Amino acid sequence: MRCKLNSLLVLVFILVRTSRADSLASNGTLDCDREMRKTLEALQAWRRTHSGQYPARLSDLKAAGLMRREAGICPEVLREATSADAAHEMATSRVQGGDPPGTYEYELSARVPKSEFDQTWLPPGSFAYTRRDLKVELLKRKFYEQVPILRCNTHRRAAPKESTENSSPFRNCTVDGLVYWSGKLWEQRWLSDVPYCCREANVLFGLKGPPFDSGRSPALTNALDLRPWVCAFGDHPWWWTFPMFDEKPNRQETPQLKAFFREQPGRVVEVAGTRWWIDGLVQLQGRILTDQKNQYKEPGLLAFVWDRTGLQVNKRFNKAIWLQGTVWPASAGETVGWLVWHYTNGVVERVPIVYGQTTARFWGDLAQINSENGFPDPVWKHQESADAVGKERWLRLYKQSWDNPRPNVSVTSLDFVSNRNSPAAPFVVAINVVP
Repeated sequence: MRCKLNSLLVLVFILVRTSRADSLASNGTLDCDREMRKTLEALQAWRRTHSGQYPARLSDLKAAGLMRREAGICPEVLREATSADAAHEMATSRVQGGDPPGTYEYELSARVPKSEFDQTWLPPGSFAYTRRDLKVELLKRKFYEQVPILRCNTHRRAAPKESTENSSPFRNCTVDGLVYWSGKLWEQRWLSDVPYCCREANVLFGLKGPPFDSGRSPALTNALDLRPWVCAFGDHPWWWTFPMFDEKPNRQETPQLKAFFREQPGRVVEVAGTRWWIDGLVQLQGRILTDQKNQYKEPGLLAFVWDRTGLQVNKRFNKAIWLQGTVWPASAGETVGWLVWHYTNGVVERVPIVYGQTTARFWGDLAQINSENGFPDPVWKHQESADAVGKERWLRLYKQSWDNPRPNVSVTSLDFVSNRNSPAAPFVVAINVVP
């Protein structure tokens, strides 16, 4: 009886595997994945004889005899499948002098035109750059293995729903041969590791990280170690894709907190009589743009995660205090996020962070500041001149305090959660727990 049962289980396993393989083969992704990996092997063969450099186009691999004539093309395109689509929504490597139509999108192509972005978003006299320049820089950094080298958008019918919402689905192949689905913006898949803005143009203009901390444990016993959450250096424009923000009379360097962090992560700073451990910041996402007229008042795309959870605390304390701010404005009295404290007895305390009461936008020009009636006073501020950054403005940080209603019960962990209905995008810089 046991023998028959084992045989039946083996048969079911084989049928499931066969069904899955047939499904992959029928929608074309299995053959496509194999072809992308073969193309990747040819790319690596080229690099071995060219001092580690990538070719200017996939066609160069064929000219060098490293690929057959029909290689580097999705099998579905070769079969002229009804679902095939050779169109591309971004700057494409299928250009005159580049690769022919139907070829995989080659992200390191040297034939893609210079940056398609208007100089509005770059400082005066900035160097021109290509998508290849950006990708080469990303391949030097941590999490390089997530960066796609080849992309295919032929398999619309096979793509999971999350890859088709508001964009074309892409099948991506990384330098390590990992193949995965994404929407047009592949970066959004990896926001837990590297925020979107650290995958874009700013990396070519001095943006550091990852990692985004000093690697040192806090030197203050009351400071929580935020390193598992930290996702940005505050001394660079971590929240905006480009070094310049806004247009025309409002054009200015993208605000950041360099005057506070001073490019010295992992140190003790005294602010308003309190000592803090400063080592990067933790940024959350705010509500995605709902009206194009608000493109300079709320986030335009998903650039960060919505929450950070499970930070280890394992302490009893009477009070918690933290440094914070928001990237974008919100309505006064609006809850922009929460710190959620978890106790050993299962009790949870959700502490709201309220715009205009305990926090506010970390930067503001004079018009904004004059409208902030009844707002809290910042515990740290720094004035910047129009001559220096393009517009007179102030940088600010705010302190929030919370009296623990259960000081005799140990807190095990902490969550930081953004309000998805608020555009504010809150961040925290440091958290202390006071015995």
